[in-house]
Amino acid sequence: MARRAKKAASPRKGRPGAALASPSLQGRAQELALIDHLIERIDQGGSTLVISGEPGIGKSALLEVARHRASERGFTVLSMTGVLAEVHLPFAALEQALRPLMKGGVGLVPRQRSALLAAFGMHDEAGAPDIFLVALATLSLLSERATREPLLLVADDAQWLDQATYEVLAFISRRLSSDPIVLVVAMRDDFKSSLVDASAQRLRLSGLDEADAEHLLDANAPCLPAELRSRFLKEASGNPLALVELPRGERATEAGDAPWLPLTDRLERAFSSRLSDLPQLTRLLLFVTAENDGTSLHEILRAGEAVLGERLGIDAMAPAVAAKLIEINGTEVRFRHPLVRSAMHQAADPVTRQRIHAALAAVIHDQLDRQLWHRAAATIGPDDELAGEYDRMAARALRRGAVAMAIEVLESAARLSSTARARSDRLLQAAELAADLGQPELMERLLRQADIDESNQLALVRIAWCREISQPPAVNDPAKILALVGFAARARAAGAIDLAGNLLWRAAQRCWWSSASAELCTTVHDAATRLELPETDPRLIAISAYVEPLRRGADLYLRLQWLAETAHSDPTAASILGSTANVIGTFDIGVTFLAESSAALRTQGRLSNLARVLFAQGWAETEVGDWRGAMREAEESARLAEETGGLPWIAAATILKARLAGMQGNLEQSEAYAAQAEALALSVGASFLPAMLQIARGVSAIGAGRHWEAYEYLRRLFTPADPAFNFGLQFFGLADFVEAAVSSGNASAARGVLDEIERVSAPTPVPWVGTMLQYGKALLAEPDDAEQFFLQGLGPAAKKWPFLRARFLLAYGGWLRRQRRSANARAPLREARDIFDALGASPWSDRAREELRASGETSRRRTEQVWETLTPQELHIAQLAVEGLSNKEIGARLYLSHRTVGYHLHRIFSKAGITSRSGLRPILASIGHPAS
Repeated sequence: MARRAKKAASPRKGRPGAALASPSLQGRAQELALIDHLIERIDQGGSTLVISGEPGIGKSALLEVARHRASERGFTVLSMTGVLAEVHLPFAALEQALRPLMKGGVGLVPRQRSALLAAFGMHDEAGAPDIFLVALATLSLLSERATREPLLLVADDAQWLDQATYEVLAFISRRLSSDPIVLVVAMRDDFKSSLVDASAQRLRLSGLDEADAEHLLDANAPCLPAELRSRFLKEASGNPLALVELPRGERATEAGDAPWLPLTDRLERAFSSRLSDLPQLTRLLLFVTAENDGTSLHEILRAGEAVLGERLGIDAMAPAVAAKLIEINGTEVRFRHPLVRSAMHQAADPVTRQRIHAALAAVIHDQLDRQLWHRAAATIGPDDELAGEYDRMAARALRRGAVAMAIEVLESAARLSSTARARSDRLLQAAELAADLGQPELMERLLRQADIDESNQLALVRIAWCREISQPPAVNDPAKILALVGFAARARAAGAIDLAGNLLWRAAQRCWWSSASAELCTTVHDAATRLELPETDPRLIAISAYVEPLRRGADLYLRLQWLAETAHSDPTAASILGSTANVIGTFDIGVTFLAESSAALRTQGRLSNLARVLFAQGWAETEVGDWRGAMREAEESARLAEETGGLPWIAAATILKARLAGMQGNLEQSEAYAAQAEALALSVGASFLPAMLQIARGVSAIGAGRHWEAYEYLRRLFTPADPAFNFGLQFFGLADFVEAAVSSGNASAARGVLDEIERVSAPTPVPWVGTMLQYGKALLAEPDDAEQFFLQGLGPAAKKWPFLRARFLLAYGGWLRRQRRSANARAPLREARDIFDALGASPWSDRAREELRASGETSRRRTEQVWETLTPQELHIAQLAVEGLSNKEIGARLYLSHRTVGYHLHRIFSKAGITSRSGLRPILASIGHPAS
């Protein structure tokens, strides 16, 4: 569908002094100074200003000042305005602002260009363009224009922007620091804004003080009787619009007796009171303008003609212009204030509104969705044909990525349905979309309307699935696991095997998240077996892993190996398989699946899923020795999770950062991350987060030589009454726990844990677990028996786990030295030192050097590499630049503007002492996986 063309918000040159005469600017010197400050400091980077206040307080007047002053300084000025009647049109306001820049769309990355055109109804993608791809395309367009001249983007009445546009603005707002772009947004006080983050400035407008209010009232109504003047001053409470409009809309004889009303209602009444002085034709055209979701003068006149049955010209609108209710600009009609539209809507009776919507549906021919909206507004009672049209409209909205619109369309289709079953089915579809969108309150409202028959078992299961996926994913509640198993059985009985598989996969995740009992885990596994899913179904493999990671690890390891060599999975399947590989400890396989999944999710713009996958990928990379990559993934995971509202994954990524910082010897930073993660984990309430946190704190304490402290952290994983107790994660800390226990005098506790893990994982543990078992046995063995365990543990399997292998080598070298075999000790100690150096594990590097000195060999201290001074994001950008990607391509990969990439490259060059990209390759050449 080609969307209607709105007037292009082209770069504007303000009329000198035009905005400054607005009465709403009386007494606004400080606010005007802030506007000037944002515009004048544009060379220092972009910013966001959110202006809030009640209707009529002067928000729009300040925006006009911003436009005027930015234009005077050579800015490109783009504008959008939220309109309540257009809130159902996805990306409508965004298109309004971007239309002047669309010629630049040919320079966008192809996938971004396709997503943007699909969002605007100019191109029909096969799949739904993710909102973040549209947002990145928008940022790219704005940033490209800003390379030529600074840019001001203004959004008025943001509370009435369509949801898709609002989400794009929120995305852009978080990425303006390096671009000469100022975003100024005005919204009503009661609107909850996600635009207000740490980087955005807030400006709340209050009423004028007494002196300014009196001056404004006297200037606009100089001859008011004292009693009326006093009442208007009191009721206006310093609101500029009220001070101007209340005297204009009230008759003296009526005002004295008028009831006390909320200010907004009084203003609406002040505007509607002018209707009685207007001709009938003009009143009717004002009603049409209020009900129309467009601004076309032609549409309004033709719809008016259809209602009245007579020919109308533009002269019929003249009295409304003279009454200062509307403005006509060329071929467009706009109300002077949103409250005027609201007043006109309230003044029209229901029959008139119905006739107007029918007329608008008749005159709109080339925009099917708009036509259908007006047909529905004109329809009383069920209309199955129209409901079917709405189903197709919802499908079109989903193809454009406009999920919020699809929900609204399906709800309207439900109202048009003639049968209870059809109505409930449409509401249930809408509720499922709301659950996917992460809007549980909307989902519950839709489900309450659905009125599902208790005999419709499949519908009841779908409701349960909606409620499950809309809840925080990691709440520790065993009762939910049994409920999910029961719902899966009902889905299976109804033939919905796929839904049953999803329910049991979620139940298995809950088992792992909350350390469910062995009985519960067995129940979930047996139920999954009864589904008779294919053996290669990722969910079936995952269910087995999540409920019994040690016992079933060896069998699953073989299946995952085969799938890694033969399968080309979609991102969802790759994500499940990668996470499954992590859960059983086959990180070498997991990192491959997860890298495949993250690359696809990044391309598709599915950033909420990407945040989860990046965390899992980072954890796997930590074990396979790519610590730089792991910190990179952790940083990006935390950033994206914060942006998409994934609280558990913010906590998880922060724990990973704490672990990496601690292993590298940055103990103060590690504890800062740990404290931040602990606060987040407590609010989530799942044991897997505290368990991972103890592992992070434990290994950091071991590196610092505080083994008793490490023991206290790690023993919590094995204490059933402790919140960090988690059967699925215990073995992740096995090597750390044994080392901490042996070094702190708690060897007997470590021996019991080691024996139990070996028993459960018998007869063949996965290689990582087997290596840890050998490490633990070597540390616990009597001196005469230890070497066999060292040699077995340092076999081929250990080469996949550099950090664990290096710790093995360090322990072996130390044991050899203590056995007075110093010459034999030096080779494993040198290898351990080199691996630790490559990883950046400085506490262990220092310990290896100490052991080498004790064995009679000196070892120079490691020299810090230049690339180690870079932040994880800077290092990532540098690596992509070395691969030959342009700034624009790097920005597309990382969801940043190309100017932000350029800013980071400038910082990288400064730190590295180079002047161009060609100098990056030798600096990064030393980065690689540690020698194994």
